[in-house]
Amino acid sequence: MRVKKLLALLLVVVMVGVVFVGCAPAEEEPPVETIKIGLVTDVGGRGDRSFNDSALRGLETWAGKVKYVKGGGYEAITDAEFDASIPEDLKDRNIQPLGVSAKVLESKDKKDYIPNIASLVEQEKCDLVIGVGFMLAGAIGESAVKYPDTKFMLIDAPPVDEDGNMIDPPNVVGYLFNEHECGFLVGAIAAYATEAGKVGYIGGMPIPPVLRYEAGYRAGLKTIDPSIEIIGQYTGSFTEPALGKSAAESQISQGCDVLFHAAGATGNGMFQSICERGAPYWGIGVDVDMGLDENLCPARTLTSSLKHVDYATYLAIKSVVEDTFHSGLIIMTLKDGGVGYAPDHVADALTQDQIDKVEHLREMMIDGVFEVPTDPPDVDNWTPPTDF
Repeated sequence: MRVKKLLALLLVVVMVGVVFVGCAPAEEEPPVETIKIGLVTDVGGRGDRSFNDSALRGLETWAGKVKYVKGGGYEAITDAEFDASIPEDLKDRNIQPLGVSAKVLESKDKKDYIPNIASLVEQEKCDLVIGVGFMLAGAIGESAVKYPDTKFMLIDAPPVDEDGNMIDPPNVVGYLFNEHECGFLVGAIAAYATEAGKVGYIGGMPIPPVLRYEAGYRAGLKTIDPSIEIIGQYTGSFTEPALGKSAAESQISQGCDVLFHAAGATGNGMFQSICERGAPYWGIGVDVDMGLDENLCPARTLTSSLKHVDYATYLAIKSVVEDTFHSGLIIMTLKDGGVGYAPDHVADALTQDQIDKVEHLREMMIDGVFEVPTDPPDVDNWTPPTDF
């Protein structure tokens, strides 16, 4: 009898134990840490419809699959919006969302660069900090040395020290572009499109990327018709549309009917001038396809010299996500999708034979048949290709 009671008691204990084990909370999976990407704009800031907006597209739209909400914050975008954001010449590059978190700080003045970078490193704990533009070369160089455990990306330049000497920290990757290649192509298009035999070029500041655009543009014009006259002007600013409009008015008054700008938001003023006048004037955009921007002048945008800062930004972020990041300089070219030109109204202004010749020149550059000068003064002594 005592044995039966003992067995019954043991059975109760076992059953209670099973109940408690069954009710024990399951172990929670550790949260997946989201990779945080910081970006510091150049002074043109968000909404420049050019260089900064292109970098933001690479970070926010493509890597993060979100869109900025005016006033701060983000909201998710649909698959259709994501697909529509990828230009035709990058459709085959397998751009997919990367699930990163974005933190963007805008620079109103060059003195904002270093404090903005410090905030992204120290307060936001970003895994990668992106500096948008040549003007941030010193700030990124100084910050990379100060924060060796943070990765940095610099667009349009290698990092430099306080004396302006190029340095190569192990935590910085710099992306450069062959602007002279896409500048050449829009120069060839402009040469075919001009009826006046006179075209304009409006630059922001004479920094290396802008000079490469000019050199390519001049070389493209020379290749098609060396008799075409070019009137060039630098405004000294990337942020003042009024200066761009004034430069455009001056060039138009001197007889130019096709104008190309590499001046950031300053160039928006060029499009304002062309829109007010209409035909026969054409504008050529820069960095992004400005013919898609309803706030500029899509009806009179001949083409745009594409510089895929968005794609370079995306690639740098992807390297961090996939743990393949490496320092040094990466050159983005026609061949790898780094630069190109937008179709816009090319087919309206050129014959099919002329378009075919532009495309042949593009293929020749990709194949290394000829090289385009990178400095405007070198174009005078440069021998253009003839068999195209």
